[in-house]
Parts: sequence; structure tokens; C-alpha cells
Amino acid sequence: MPINASWGVELSVLKAKQQADNDRMNDAADKIDLYTDDAKDIIEAQLKAEFVKQNYDRLKLNINKSQNILKRVINEISTIYKAEAHRTTGDKANDRYQEILKESHLDVKLKKVNRYTNLLNECLLKPTIRKGRFCFDIITPNICFVFQDEDDPTLAKGICYSISYVNTRGRSDVDWHFWGVDEGGGEYILFDKNFRPKKTIYGDDGEKGLYPYLTKEKEAVLPFVTFHRDSPDYTFWDQDTGGDLYNAGVRAHVKMTMMDYFFKTCSFKQIYIIGDTSKMPQDQIMDTASPLSCPAGEGAEIGVLDIQNNMKQLQDALAYNINAVVNNYGISADQFTLVGGEMSGRALKIRNRALMEIREEQIPLYRQYEWELFSLIRIVNNAWAGGGGLKKKLIPWELEFAVDFAEIEFPEDPIEEIEIQSKYLNSGIISLGGFYQHFNTDVTDEAEAEKTITDNLKKLKELKAEYPALDESLAAILGMGMSGGGGGDDEGDEGKEDKEDKKKKDDEEGKEE
Repeated sequence: MPINASWGVELSVLKAKQQADNDRMNDAADKIDLYTDDAKDIIEAQLKAEFVKQNYDRLKLNINKSQNILKRVINEISTIYKAEAHRTTGDKANDRYQEILKESHLDVKLKKVNRYTNLLNECLLKPTIRKGRFCFDIITPNICFVFQDEDDPTLAKGICYSISYVNTRGRSDVDWHFWGVDEGGGEYILFDKNFRPKKTIYGDDGEKGLYPYLTKEKEAVLPFVTFHRDSPDYTFWDQDTGGDLYNAGVRAHVKMTMMDYFFKTCSFKQIYIIGDTSKMPQDQIMDTASPLSCPAGEGAEIGVLDIQNNMKQLQDALAYNINAVVNNYGISADQFTLVGGEMSGRALKIRNRALMEIREEQIPLYRQYEWELFSLIRIVNNAWAGGGGLKKKLIPWELEFAVDFAEIEFPEDPIEEIEIQSKYLNSGIISLGGFYQHFNTDVTDEAEAEKTITDNLKKLKELKAEYPALDESLAAILGMGMSGGGGGDDEGDEGKEDKEDKKKKDDEEGKEE
């Protein structure tokens, strides 16, 4: 029984297609497992491939998953939705669209989509309606395969994905959902795990009628938006990008496991025995609190070997391998070693410059994906609103859409910012009014700003003349603020020195960049 006469595709082709894509889907599943800290099987397989059985049996007891560099890098480079996107629909907000954004928590979903896209190179988002509410399903490459468009292989004309009812890799309860479109319309068919058809939901003989998702021009569209990490050149899937990061993540887990094993073995001294051991009890407990039965007779000897590994060298080798990979992704090596250190906004900008460049490269793509998603939300909403059973308003076809991605802010130290702007003022780069406007953006008129700061300085001068102790009080307050508490002169001076040292360090980092 053909899926669609115009396709000329038999149902058996679905299973053959799934088997052909099996390696790609398994690779994607491994990446997701590693990202979600479910990597025990991956690490054990790598250990088994590298070590003989006796050593593997010892090492697998020390599996260490504490340094997940793949997760850290993916989370660091996924910056599109670090700040909430601002979506507009023309001059006036559309009430129905705003309602959809609010009830679906779209930004939360898109933040995860951004991470999965950077991890897997592709990710699909499917808007749908359940129980009268809009929601979005994330479909990752490990559970789906596509039929590519013959005219444009970077596009899909059919998508098939699985829904599992148990949360294990060896799952048995699986349904396959197939969506396909062509010039004659579309269809949605449900299959069991062996690709035997269970029912047609949308289509010529669909339980719920004809295919509902049509454009204004009545062309059938798939209810999916595909997010690509990079604009595809000649195929739908990108199976290669990010392989270095995955391999580095696995190697880091293996080396951390070896370090844990070395730490354990170096914590004890190896006992050696010379002599007749035939009468010694077997499987003796080798600890300091238990007696040890030793051989007797001429020439009998017992001693210990002090086996030590240079843990520092192992740690340095691991750090080198990690840094070599993370630098390729625009992440400074010290971001993996600095813990809880203070850093000015200027230093953060310098150290995250490469990340911001990655973000700027991806924003045009995500602007297009946001437009495609809005168009699809409108199609899905209008298919069910009104006469479709959903008692909601239609979203007008002529409604315009725009999205702005907010800039990521790096907070500046206010004292440092005053010093920098003061240098600009003294160098003639900015005016006195511009100096005031920098710290009070509500004042838009430069002449008004200059008058305000002049009046403030005049009043301050009069107060100092009237209250000679004012300078000392202000200095004490500033000293307390910079030192973190106490208000004493010594603490204030120490805080100032710390501030100057930190500023000098940031300046040096800026020069290196």
C-alpha cells in the first residue's frame, strides 16, 4: 500500500530509510547521552576497547563523569537566548499571538533548541495544540529521519519520528509518526515499531479529515521548523561538525577515570612476598588493621613497593587536551580554571569576544527561523481557530512580524566606569553634558545635562565650604564601598589597592588581546 500515489513510496521504504539512517541516529543519541551525563555505557565501551579485560574490570569501578566539557562548551556557546528575544507584530501587539507566547513558554523551549542545535547540528521544533493550549515539541536527530526534496536536498518533504513510552535505550514500546506533503496535499500516518500502519490521522481517509496545515495560498506545509547550526550547503543533515568536541568529551571522562584509579592505587603500598607461600591463607585482607600471615623458612621475606604516579603531570596533560578543544570554540582556557573570581565587565567582554562573534554569526539564521516559526504558529492556530474547534481568534495573514535579539550585558564597575569617562572628558573626547548623559540616560538634551551637572558641582562646592568634614566623610563611605565593609581607612586603602591591581590585570589582558 503506497503512502501517497504521487510519491511512489512503499511502506517498506520507511523501514529501509530508518535502517539507512541508523548510524547517524545512534551518533546523535550518543551525543545527547554525553550531554545529559548519561555516558556510563559510552565510557565503558571506550575502556573496553583500550584495555585488556583484567585492567578494564578494575577501571570500570572508577568511572568518573565529573568533568563534562561537552556540556560546558555547548552551554557557553549557546547565547542566542541568553537574553529574552523581543518579538513584535506591527505597530500593535496581536492579542492571540501574545497569548500563545505566554501559555507556551516559547523562550524556554528555544533556549533548549539553541543548545541542541549546537550539540547535534540540527533540531526540529513542532508547534501543536493539546487540550486547547499551544505547546512546542522538540524533535532531535536521534529519533527522526527525513525524505529530502529532490529539487532542494536541504529541505524535507517528509519527516518520520519516533515516540517512546519508556525512558531507556532498549525501549520496546515505540510508535512512528510520519508527516508528508506534496503538491496534492499532505498526510499524517501513525505506525507501530515495525512500521505497520495503525491509522491515518490526516489525509484522504484520515480519521480527523483532510490535511489541515495550509498556507494562505492553500499549499500544504509540514508543521516543523528545522534549526540548523549553519546554513546547509547540499544536504539536510550535518553529521560531521562537532565531532572533535564529542571525542574530547569522551577522552576527558576516560582520563578522569584513569586518574581516579591511579589515585586509589597510589594510596597504598604494594606488598611483595618471597618464600614458600603454599601454606598461606588465600584472599587475606590487606589493610593496616588486619594481621597478615606470612611464609616461614630460610630466605623468607616480606616488603612493600612504593608505586607512585606523578598526578600533577596527568592533571596537566588532561588540562592541555581540554584547553586545546575549548579554544576552538571561542572559550578562554582560564574559564575552565577560574572559580568564583571577580572580573570587570570590560574583562568579561574581552574574554567573551569570540563567543559574541559566534552569536553574531548565528543571529541572521535565528532571525529567519523565528520568522518561519511565527508563520507556522499562524498556520496551526488558524487551522483550528474559529470553525476548527479551537475557540480562539485567528491571526491575520497580513500581520507583520519582527524579532530583535537583546544584547548581552556585562556589568561595569561604577568606580572604574567613572574613571574611564573622566579620562574621556579630560581628553576632550566627550563634553561635560555627554559625561552626565552617560550616567543618566533619561536626560536626552545635552545642554540640559551640562546645566544639571554644573549646578550639582556648584552645590557640592558650597556644601564643602560650609561643612569642611564632608570630604573626609565621603572618603570614608567610598573606602567602605570599595573594601566590602568596615569603613576604616586601612580597609579603604586596601580595597583601593585591590581595585588597582585588578584593573591593571584587566588592562594587561586587553593588551594581550
